[in-house]
Amino acid sequence: MEYLDLSLRLFCALVAGALIGATRERIYKPAGLRTHSLICVGAAFITVLSTTVFVTAEHGDPGRVAAQIVSGIGFLGAGTILKKGFSVKGLTTAATLWVTAAVGMGFGSGEYLLSAVVTVFALLIVLFLKRIELFIGGRNLPRVLIVAENSQETSTKVSEWFKDNGLTVESMEIEEDDEVLSLLIELSRGDALKVKNIMVGLSTLKGVKSAELR
Repeated sequence: MEYLDLSLRLFCALVAGALIGATRERIYKPAGLRTHSLICVGAAFITVLSTTVFVTAEHGDPGRVAAQIVSGIGFLGAGTILKKGFSVKGLTTAATLWVTAAVGMGFGSGEYLLSAVVTVFALLIVLFLKRIELFIGGRNLPRVLIVAENSQETSTKVSEWFKDNGLTVESMEIEEDDEVLSLLIELSRGDALKVKNIMVGLSTLKGVKSAELR
């Protein structure tokens, strides 16, 4: 019976990690389904070992080994954060990895209900809060980060695209080298939802390597 319960804890952690990871996989983030699943079930397994195998009636601290998960995931999450010029990527991915590990620890310790609630909260955050943030104008004005070929033709096409789609450019930051041009364009608050719906068109412009709504 004990092994059945421990196996159930690991299985629940696997499912929770897979659900969270699937939300990142669908938008092509570097840490997706497999990464989150492995982290969650791994954290659960370490917690199980910490509370059962490494502790006896005479000695042992049940939280000693499991506590190292927090710092370990911190290092792993830090590796997903990248900064290039004015662009910072990976903060949300690092946060979801950290929460996923916490969920795994919860299931590993046998807190099924509480861990399930946190899993639902995490899913709600990554699925819906982005839309709410855009709707209420969070993080000041909406911004579009464009990476393109460094040419006058490409710059002209990008400028014309914003004008043709009726988008108001409030400010623009430019960073360039011999081959790559990075543009951080800040739009008016009322354009947040509009630009989100037409971003695909911007990505297909000749010379544009990537376009991302910040």
